[in-house]
Amino acid sequence: MKVFDDIIGYNKYLNLANPPHPLMDSRVCKESIPNFPQSSKEIQVNLYRISLKKNFTGDIKYGSKKYNTKNGLLLFTEPAQIVSWDSLTFWDGYSFVFHPDLIRKHPVAHKVKQYKYFSYEVKDALFLTPEEEETITWLFTKIHQELITHKSNANQDVILSLLNVVLTYAELFYERQFREVGTQSISISSKVKALLQSHYNNLSQPVQNIPTVSSIAQELSLSPNYLTDLVRAETGKNTIALIHEFVAEQAEILLLQTDMNIGEVAYQLGFDNVPYFSRFFKKVKGVSPNEIRNQGKG
Repeated sequence: MKVFDDIIGYNKYLNLANPPHPLMDSRVCKESIPNFPQSSKEIQVNLYRISLKKNFTGDIKYGSKKYNTKNGLLLFTEPAQIVSWDSLTFWDGYSFVFHPDLIRKHPVAHKVKQYKYFSYEVKDALFLTPEEEETITWLFTKIHQELITHKSNANQDVILSLLNVVLTYAELFYERQFREVGTQSISISSKVKALLQSHYNNLSQPVQNIPTVSSIAQELSLSPNYLTDLVRAETGKNTIALIHEFVAEQAEILLLQTDMNIGEVAYQLGFDNVPYFSRFFKKVKGVSPNEIRNQGKG
């Protein structure tokens, strides 16, 4: 697998000219994408990338889903992510790529680490409203003009200040998107609980494992971080808390309604370590499995 640690090598792979600045590059998508290889095996890009994609034609495929939208998408990727493509669909917009060294000593580095959307998967793109798209387009245009006009002498403080505004708006726009998802007919927390109920639909049979955030996210075709942010926006809790509460409820049912000993209950629910199960149960419920069982006998 090819690994790209600098923009020059990455641009060469994409059949693009050298970047105007050694640590950052800005491209107009409709001008640069026709140069890209039509397909690519997996490559690892150790750079930050932010893409504003708009003016789509037809259905656009991201992950396992297809989208048809007249508005733009905003996508974020962080270093070490692996990408590949089979074919390219042309779009308008901007792509801003920068090396980690560009922000290493700048306050914006803290925000980049703080915002989880850099670790979202492509299918968790930020869908912009027309007003949001107009705002982001203006900011990308200013970044592009500063970099292309002054090249290696571009004012980094100006560009990083504009980048900071892009990141702040993206956080706000994602919060809006989370709220809209939460108002759908079936809430995201209900979908999580439905998957947990399916996993534990027959308590007379032992399960092989305890559901994880990753396994639930995969079932919902979401990235783990995006799922957790959706759940937190809706319930104030994270996904792992929902999972732990559900599993503890199933444990309490078995402790109160069956004659299984604590080890058998743990095994039935997917635990392979009884002491860990006991600690888990007490942390969630506030009492030990033995105390619950004794309450049932009372």
